Amino acid sequence: MDKSEPVVIARAWADSEASVIKSLLESYNIPCHYSSELPGRLYPVSTEGLGQIRIFVPAALAQEAIAILNDHRRSKAHLRLVE
Repeated sequence: MDKSEPVVIARAWADSEASVIKSLLESYNIPCHYSSELPGRLYPVSTEGLGQIRIFVPAALAQEAIAILNDHRRSKAHLRLVE
C-alpha cells in the first residue's frame, strides 16, 4: 500500500460529527477529509443517522490519527465519537 494513499480511520453518522473529527485531526496537522453518499448532499433534507461518513487520512499517518481519536475518546468520554 502506498503510504500517501488515503485510508479510512473512522466512521461517523452525521456531518457535524465528521466535521469535529476532521477539525481535531487537522489541529494535530494531520490532513483529513471525509466523504459519504448521503442524499442530503443532493437534496435539502435532514439525513442525520441515515448513512455512513468515512473519514480518511494518508496511510502514513493512520496510526497517529487513530491514537489521537482514541485518546480523545478516553479524555472526553462524555462526547460521542463513532468508531
